[in-house]
Amino acid sequence: MKKKSGMIVITLCALFLIGGVAACKHGHHPGGFDEFDLAAATDRIASRLDLTETQTADLKQIAREIAEKARAMHADHESQHQELADLVRREAIDREEVDQLIDEKMAKIREMADYTAERLIAFHQDLTPEQREKIAAHIENHASGDCRFGWR
Repeated sequence: MKKKSGMIVITLCALFLIGGVAACKHGHHPGGFDEFDLAAATDRIASRLDLTETQTADLKQIAREIAEKARAMHADHESQHQELADLVRREAIDREEVDQLIDEKMAKIREMADYTAERLIAFHQDLTPEQREKIAAHIENHASGDCRFGWR
């Protein structure tokens, strides 16, 4: 009986371990992207689209600017979490305070989205029709369901 129970426990542990590893997002970086990741991503995009040197330099500049802006946006992450934790510890929570926190977060997200959109629209103007078609084909391929669980 002990041997059977041991095998069940080992099997369940193995399943949880395998399930945990399988559930991890491919390419997820809890600490954010570092310069190596950023360079690898821009190099991969540049090679897939056959970008010219000027286009590649523009892409790398855009990526650097967006990454810097994202780092700045997340710089006070710990203080935001502490503020939220302090709010939750109270006996009562005021709806106006919650709405204010949400509005502040949404304003930061909107600012980042607007900035990113402006930079990408400017970059789009520099692409050739062939490069735009490659991007469109990649988007369609990604949306087709052939790309599962983040593996590309």
